[in-house]
Amino acid sequence: MNYRSDEFVRKAETVILWMLFGTPLAVICFVAGGFISVVLFDEKHILAMVLAGLAVGIILDAVFLGRPVKNAYRINNKILIALYIFYSIGALGFCMGVPILNFGVGIVAGFYTAREMQCTKAGRIQRDRNIKRTAIFSAVIMMAMCCLTGIWALVGGMIGSEFESPLLSFTFTAPIIIAMVIVGGVLLSLLQYYLTTTAAKITFKLST
Repeated sequence: MNYRSDEFVRKAETVILWMLFGTPLAVICFVAGGFISVVLFDEKHILAMVLAGLAVGIILDAVFLGRPVKNAYRINNKILIALYIFYSIGALGFCMGVPILNFGVGIVAGFYTAREMQCTKAGRIQRDRNIKRTAIFSAVIMMAMCCLTGIWALVGGMIGSEFESPLLSFTFTAPIIIAMVIVGGVLLSLLQYYLTTTAAKITFKLST
């Protein structure tokens, strides 16, 4: 691998790891700032408090995240699973129930798994097995996110609403929503599996 490719991978890796482990704490402090503002202060102070909370989160990241980032590929799998679910739910909520950004979560997981296997000098069999497990996990979570979207649609008043387009028009009913979740969920899960696996393979190619 040439010098430029190696530098690109290392810089991308550093940025991804800091964002991966730093964002949850920053988000928690951001939300805490808003909550404290609502409970203890007037509403006009909300913006200042949430920004202050975000700043506190970023400072805490800068102070405490150095060591975890250096040992990123030795972190317990339970923590990684919790992080994946955190980002998956956040991505789903950010897109108002449409799991588009969730593909990015799986791609990052593929990148992480590939680098973990490289840094731990895992053999080919173990490497392929772990990548497959990560891809399956990402696909399962994608299906779970699709189910959450379906539940949201069922309880959120979508039943009875109309869908109209030049080619198709119909009324949303519970069976239609369930069918859309099942079919769409399977297709999106398969695509997530492919993207996660591909991300891992590309990472290997750029890093060797």
